[in-house]
Amino acid sequence: MKLFKRTVLVLGLILLLTALFGEHIGKGLSGHVAGINQRLQSRQLTTFDKLQCYTLYHAIIVAGMLPYPEAADILQHYVYGKGENLYLEPDYLKTSPVIAKHLRQMRVGEARTVGLKQQEDWRLSYALNGFTLKKTQGKAELSQYIVFSRNPRIYTDLNLYLFTVRIPDGLIHALEPTPFIVYAEWEL
Repeated sequence: MKLFKRTVLVLGLILLLTALFGEHIGKGLSGHVAGINQRLQSRQLTTFDKLQCYTLYHAIIVAGMLPYPEAADILQHYVYGKGENLYLEPDYLKTSPVIAKHLRQMRVGEARTVGLKQQEDWRLSYALNGFTLKKTQGKAELSQYIVFSRNPRIYTDLNLYLFTVRIPDGLIHALEPTPFIVYAEWEL
């Protein structure tokens, strides 16, 4: 019982410190990742940088499997796939407020490119952004060519609730990912 109480106390202390200093932690981690990305951009990436990228993206994949399965699937396929198309289960896509809004506004036969701000739909933004949405008679189709921008000004904010870490999209190129097309379709 003493071990349990100590464990709860330590976890509570860690949570309190993270809540108090979360903004500083997020800024520090974001700056660290930005430094790795600068070395990648200038072709000065070290072996340790690559190891950190490998650890970071694998942690994102594993941690995202339950809350963000679409993003985890896409990221894993980008790093380990061989360029084959990936079918994405549409369970969440059918309920996404962003997708639902666009489908309501679209005519049958219309296709459009949909971009979004992360705050509009965090789960969707982690998986897809800049995707094509098509509305046909009784069906919706979605697709996106997955190739992350190397532009250092393009980034994704990972909202970890107590703090946010900004990850440049191009950092994943340290792992030499393979572009592919992700798609989904569902009945309306």
